Amino acid sequence: MSTSVTFTVTRPLDRHTLSHNLQLPTGLDILDIRSSQESLLHNLDAKVLEGLCQPHGSKFLPSLLLWGERGQVLYDDVLASPEYYPYRVEDELLQQRVDDIARTVASTRTDMLIELGAGNMTKTAQFLSSLDRHLSSPLIYYALDVDQALLERSIVSLRQRVTFRHIQVRALLGTYDDGASWLASSAVAAYRRTLLFLGSSIGNDEQDSAVKFLSSFTRAPETGVPQNVAGFLLAVDGCQDAAKIEAAYDVPGGYSRRWVKQALDYARELLGGDVDKAEVDRFFDDTNWRFEGRWLPERQRYQTYLATTCFLAAKIRGKAIELEEGERLPIISSGKWTRDTADSVCLQAGLNIETSWKNPEFDYNIYWLQPSLKRVDSGIVIMDVSEGEGTDAGLHHAKE
Repeated sequence: MSTSVTFTVTRPLDRHTLSHNLQLPTGLDILDIRSSQESLLHNLDAKVLEGLCQPHGSKFLPSLLLWGERGQVLYDDVLASPEYYPYRVEDELLQQRVDDIARTVASTRTDMLIELGAGNMTKTAQFLSSLDRHLSSPLIYYALDVDQALLERSIVSLRQRVTFRHIQVRALLGTYDDGASWLASSAVAAYRRTLLFLGSSIGNDEQDSAVKFLSSFTRAPETGVPQNVAGFLLAVDGCQDAAKIEAAYDVPGGYSRRWVKQALDYARELLGGDVDKAEVDRFFDDTNWRFEGRWLPERQRYQTYLATTCFLAAKIRGKAIELEEGERLPIISSGKWTRDTADSVCLQAGLNIETSWKNPEFDYNIYWLQPSLKRVDSGIVIMDVSEGEGTDAGLHHAKE
């Protein structure tokens, strides 16, 4: 059984009123939009084996090994370290500029706010509270994440901490791809939406992958039709200071190293069946591996590796694996984009950087993006000053 929320929105471009009905689930209001019921961790053992079986120089370990239950706990220790600036600086920036950011989002009269990879919503509460004060019409906030238990806890916590006048809190259970497909569906296509992506996670992939990711939310994944995007809040770490970056990703106290090396325990757990247990235990023994990290300025990213301390050979699930001494296997990376890089990536995805809020010490930015191709119903007004401000003649509409 579901409940229905109806509200009316005035569109500044077409000068008439549209009414939409969005079906919302009951209870904790978590809508399962997964295209597959399999977890992201499904077949992770096969992905580990696939990475180890690549040719020399191309071997890797999947970053999902870092996010098991123990990995999540150890990562919290990294976040708490003062040297790990991305989390702290973004939090400070949001606190300092939250009203400006909220006012900007509210000015679009967006219908929906979707947070990608919402997690525990710790930073979200303050932003939503400020946004609620600036809104004059209802808005539905959707937290998108793949972890159902985390979504349930986070929504309960958010509702206990903050009471909203205009914002309804909901959640979407699924991957980023699931979220993009759902937003392009006929059920919600008429809604103007704003996307929120914090944590500078956009830089974890190479730039061409980031373009595809952003494009999946500005254009329907299957048809390429422009989506009804009011704006996109995107956090991007632009720091190029090698000393600050290296201190952040190999924090004092060994927290980063313990977090990364616990991936070996997870791999051993995944692959250590009865037949191969002794072989797997020896191969992934902690003493056979070391943490390595490197700032790569030419690629604007910090790359973290697990490197072998000796020659390793094993036969696991019938596959022969050999690693040379000192061979580095990448496991996770973090991009640090300059403004030029951010401009380039966003433009390729059909987005323009309209304004930004910046921490100058670390060059950490929250960008406000808007689509370069405007839908007639997007609510985004492009003024031509030669025609006179505020006149219909000054509105430019791009064809879908």
